[in-house]
Amino acid sequence: MAKTDSTTVPERSLTEPPTGQVLLGPREGFIESIDTNVALITKRIKSKDLKWVELTIGKYTQTKVLLGYIKSIADPSVVKAVRHRLQQINCDGIIDASYISEYLNPDPVALYATAAAEEKPDIVAARLLEGRIAILVDGSPVVLTIPHIFLENIQNSNDYYGGNAGVNLKRIIRLLGAFIAILLPGFFLAVSLYHLSIIPLNTLATIANATDNDLFPPIIEMIIVILLFEIIYEATLVMPKHLGSATSIIAVFVVGEVAASVGLLSAPTVLVVAISGITSYIMPNMIAQISVLRFIFCLVGGFLGLYGLVAGLVVLLVYTASLDSYGAPFLAPFAPYIADDQKDALEKVPFPEMIKRPQSIPNCNPIRQKAMEDDHGQN
Repeated sequence: MAKTDSTTVPERSLTEPPTGQVLLGPREGFIESIDTNVALITKRIKSKDLKWVELTIGKYTQTKVLLGYIKSIADPSVVKAVRHRLQQINCDGIIDASYISEYLNPDPVALYATAAAEEKPDIVAARLLEGRIAILVDGSPVVLTIPHIFLENIQNSNDYYGGNAGVNLKRIIRLLGAFIAILLPGFFLAVSLYHLSIIPLNTLATIANATDNDLFPPIIEMIIVILLFEIIYEATLVMPKHLGSATSIIAVFVVGEVAASVGLLSAPTVLVVAISGITSYIMPNMIAQISVLRFIFCLVGGFLGLYGLVAGLVVLLVYTASLDSYGAPFLAPFAPYIADDQKDALEKVPFPEMIKRPQSIPNCNPIRQKAMEDDHGQN
């Protein structure tokens, strides 16, 4: 039997990850070495209260997994629940953190993930300081943080490193962008098929002229364009970078210009799907969920009109509000409404005014800083 020396494994250098890029702020990202990733976190949190629990998961891979938390902040019951969940995993091997993420989700067919996937140590450090738990997997450049709530998709690193100017508007735009990405194709079908009276006459005439010689019914045409968009997106993901951009340009030209000009597809449908597709990237961690919901609401709007869209949106909101991530309501601090947490929700106040940690996240130490004394009038 041949012997191999696996004691020394070469590591790639620290680089800025493709997601979570910032204009200002830290640019280093995690790599595939768990020891390096721990060092990146402990460089930012030097307190002895930062604890690490080591687990070995996988019958054959014997993958090293670390569970990290700040003892004086994290809720002990959440730490216990997550640790128990990890100890229950009995499989052949763990190759990446995404495997762990699926095991941590109590509902395997849930639309949303229970754990957030982060690639930057500064974000993970901030999550730990709020009372969350970090899970590191050897061989993965992704660190999971638990509990995970929807608000994290609206927040962005640039919100904290670039000052407070315009942050509130940007967060509202991100939320509106998600709704546009999900609802716009279905809304267009509902209005053009069942509610023509709400469209201005000039706009109605323009749409009628553009769709007069369509080869397919509106619903079928919308589905075709959405599928074409998803195919282009998947193709650009797996292609080399130097080919991906060129392929995107060619595909957009063929689908948008040629198909519309020869009458295979209508220009309004292509435009609607293009807007919906572009806005879906405003929440990069939810692209998969947005794609599924866009297709569902497209069918709902096409067959049931605006009434179906409203009913479907209510069902989606009720379902999302019913979810829980290890003690954290998924839609907190909006449902349930938590007044103190609104300081860093759609609105962001200056950091010195954020006296308390987010109550949406279970923790045992609600105060994160003392209020600064007012020096006004002092010499």
